[in-house]
Amino acid sequence: MRRMLTFLNRNFKEMIRDPIVYIFCLGFPLVMLIMFSVINHFTSGATPTFEPVSLIPGIMMFSFTFVMLELSLQVSKDKTSALLKRLYTSPMRPIDFILGYAILGILVGLAQAICTIFFGYIVSLIQGSGYFNFGRCMLLIVTQMPILIFFVFLGILCGTALNEKSAPGICSILISAAGVLGGSWMPLETMGGFKSFCNFLPFYPSVCLGRIATNATYVSGEVYSFSNISIVGLVLLIVYTIVVLVGGVLIFNRRKDN
Repeated sequence: MRRMLTFLNRNFKEMIRDPIVYIFCLGFPLVMLIMFSVINHFTSGATPTFEPVSLIPGIMMFSFTFVMLELSLQVSKDKTSALLKRLYTSPMRPIDFILGYAILGILVGLAQAICTIFFGYIVSLIQGSGYFNFGRCMLLIVTQMPILIFFVFLGILCGTALNEKSAPGICSILISAAGVLGGSWMPLETMGGFKSFCNFLPFYPSVCLGRIATNATYVSGEVYSFSNISIVGLVLLIVYTIVVLVGGVLIFNRRKDN
């Protein structure tokens, strides 16, 4: 445990030196929150997706993709600099390395979630629009934990399997896919078959679960509620998370053995 905490502390110091953390992990999601809120204000609330109760879960899910990007960069850089090879000769176990990256990613994601909820509340006060109570805030964070863990281990997997140059490119594609296929700022409910396709990916089910937690509404005015489709989405999300988690651990261990 002490070795893992030492490695975690080292990773934390490396991360706070990287401007990507401040620009993308914290700054960019908040800019998007403000931008879509302004659009919603000047369209007289014509787009329910841009209302805080609906927008916050989408922005939160999307912001976790930048945790994936940061972790992939850090792991690939450590691999390129041969730091990990030197650490492999130490008494540290593979689980110490993985937790040293994963716990940091989860902590950054939780910080993003808290910041998104807080600034969303500020925006709702300025707009005079509805928001959700403390209990729903906590429930929202809980519902987004599976997708956060998914992106954390996906970042570790990409950083382990790819080099420092290719990892950011692949992660950028995944970031764009998560935003579009997750319905973060698009009413996928009006897109028929495309929404059905997105139901089988990890992004949109996570956003739906978040909107159920915040009591958001569809474009049609219907309130998001827990249904059979939501249960299937939750199960698929958990399966995706387990697959990426196991895959990241196996590839990391294989790299270590090589």
